[in-house]
Amino acid sequence: KVQMNKQKLSKTWTDNKFDVLIVGAGIAGSAMAANLAKSGKNIVIIERDLSERNVIIGELLQPGGVQKLQEMGFEYLLENIDAQPVYGYDIIFEKRDCHILYPNKNGEPCGYAFRNGGFLQNIRKHITEQPNITVIEGNVNKLIEKDKAIIGATYLAKGAKNEEHLFAHITIVSDGPLSKFSENLSKYNKIVNGYFLGLILNDCELPYPNTGHLAIGDHPPFVIYPVTSNAWRILIDFKGQPPRIDSGFSNFLLDTFEKVIPASARKSFVAAVKEKNFKIFPNHRLPAKPIKKAGVVLLGDALNMRHPLTGGGMTAVFSDVVTFSKNLELVTDFSNAQMLEKAVQNFYNTRHLSTQTTNILADGLYGVVYNPGLRRAFFEYMKRGGESAEETIAILAGLNKDKALLLKHFFGMAHYGVKMRIKSRKEEVKFSGSVNLVKDAINIITPLLKNDKSATLKDLLRIAMKKNVH
Repeated sequence: KVQMNKQKLSKTWTDNKFDVLIVGAGIAGSAMAANLAKSGKNIVIIERDLSERNVIIGELLQPGGVQKLQEMGFEYLLENIDAQPVYGYDIIFEKRDCHILYPNKNGEPCGYAFRNGGFLQNIRKHITEQPNITVIEGNVNKLIEKDKAIIGATYLAKGAKNEEHLFAHITIVSDGPLSKFSENLSKYNKIVNGYFLGLILNDCELPYPNTGHLAIGDHPPFVIYPVTSNAWRILIDFKGQPPRIDSGFSNFLLDTFEKVIPASARKSFVAAVKEKNFKIFPNHRLPAKPIKKAGVVLLGDALNMRHPLTGGGMTAVFSDVVTFSKNLELVTDFSNAQMLEKAVQNFYNTRHLSTQTTNILADGLYGVVYNPGLRRAFFEYMKRGGESAEETIAILAGLNKDKALLLKHFFGMAHYGVKMRIKSRKEEVKFSGSVNLVKDAINIITPLLKNDKSATLKDLLRIAMKKNVH
C-alpha cells in the first residue's frame, strides 16, 4: 500500500514553493517524479486516488519501453508483480498464423506484460520513499496563473474541507487520458475512435507462451497477452460506439469470437464470457499539439495518445520522461523562467524523434486491420519473413525508431498486396482492386504524417516512388 508523505505543508508562498509540481501520479507523472528526484529537485506530486487501480490499459511494455526503464535505472520496478516476459507476436488470420520474435541481436531486452495497477504501485512506492518528493492524495481543482504564467495549483486534499495552494517553478500536467487541463493547454483534437472490451482468461493456453497474439480478419481485431503466470488479457476492439452490454451480449461474443479464438484458449474464453466481468475503456487518438505557456508542460496521455492496438503507449511515455528529464538537466537554476521555458520548448520540439514511429504505426496498423485488402497484404507481407517481418517487429517493439524504414515497410506491404492482386485471374480485380489498395494505404498514412511535425508529403512520395507504387 502506498503511504502518503507526511511532510507538513505551510501556508506561505516561500515554504510551499517547489522546484516541480506534478499533477497526476499515473505512469507518466510517477515515472517523471522518480527520474527527476535523482537530480535532487524538490518535487510535489498530487494524485486523486493512490489506491491500486484495476484497469485494462497499460499492461504491455514493449522492449523499447524496457530499454527506457533500464536507462533510468528502474528496471527493478518490474519485480514482485508476477510480470511475464513477452518475446514476440503471433499474428492470426483466417486460421493461419505468423509467429515473429522480437530482435535481440544486440542484447535488446524482451517486453513485459503485467497488471498495470501492480506496476504503478511499485513506482508510487519508490517515489514515496524519496526524501525530496512530497506525495499528496487529493484533487487538483485549478491551475494558478499570474502574469500569463502558471505558477502552481489549487487542490483539495482527501478528507480536507478547505482548499490549499501549492507553487512551483514548473508544473507538469500528467493527469491521464481524461485530463481536465489539457484542453486549455493544447490545440485540443482528441478523438475516441472506438472502445476496448477487456476480459481476463484464467488458466489459458495459447499456441505460443509468453507471446502477444493479434487476431485479424472478418471480425473486430483482438489481442491476447499474459498479465500474470496464470492469467491472460484479451482486448476486443469495438470501432465507433461502445458495445451495448445487454441480455444478449454474451451470446454475441461467443457467436462472433469463439470460433476465431485459438482452439486451446476457447474454454478459458467461454468461461470468462459467462462470468460477465466486462471492462470497457475508450481508445483515444490525441496528436501532440501543445500551446506554449510559461511555467507548465503537458506529459503522458494528457499530451499525446495513439491507438493501443500495438501496446506502444508506455514506451512513448517513458521516452518522453527521458527526453524531458534530459532537457531539465540543462537547467542550472529552476528560478530562471527563461531557462525553464527553453527546456520545455526543446522537449516539445524534439520529443517526436522518439515517439513518431510508435504513433504512426499504432494508428496506421489500426486502419490496416479494418481494410480487407490491406490486412491480407499485411499478413502475407509479415509471413514472408526476412526483413519484412524482422524490421517491422523491431519498429513495433520500439527498438527501431527510423521513420523512413517504417514508411518503406508500410508501402512495401501495400506494394506486395498489389503484386498478389496482379496474379489474380480476374482482370477487374487486377486494375481496380490494385488502385484502391494503394489509395487506401495513402489515405491511412497521410493524416498521420501531417500530425508528425517532421514528416512531409515529400517523404511520402519519395518512399512510394522508391517502392514503385504509383
